[in-house]
Amino acid sequence: MKSQWNDSAANEVVAAYGAKGVGADIALRVYTTRLLGRDPLLVLHGGGNTSVKTRARDDLGQEHEVIAVKGSGADMADIEPWGLPSV
Repeated sequence: MKSQWNDSAANEVVAAYGAKGVGADIALRVYTTRLLGRDPLLVLHGGGNTSVKTRARDDLGQEHEVIAVKGSGADMADIEPWGLPSV
C-alpha cells in the first residue's frame, strides 16, 4: 500500500475549514478519513470508523476534552466535519 498523504492537500483542507471555524484537528481527521474512504479495498461504502481527541467549547463557552467520532452511515470518501460529532 502506498501512502496517499500530501502535505499541500492537507494544508489546503486545514485552511479551507479553518476559514469556516473548524479546528485543525477536525480538518485533518476529515482529510485522513477521506483518504481511507476512497480506497474500496480498505472500506465498504458507509462503513469504517475514524476519530480524533480534541478540545471544543460548549454552548456556555467552556472548553472540554472531547472525542469526535465518525457517525454511522457517513461515507468516509466524502465526509464533512459535521460527520464527526463530538462526545
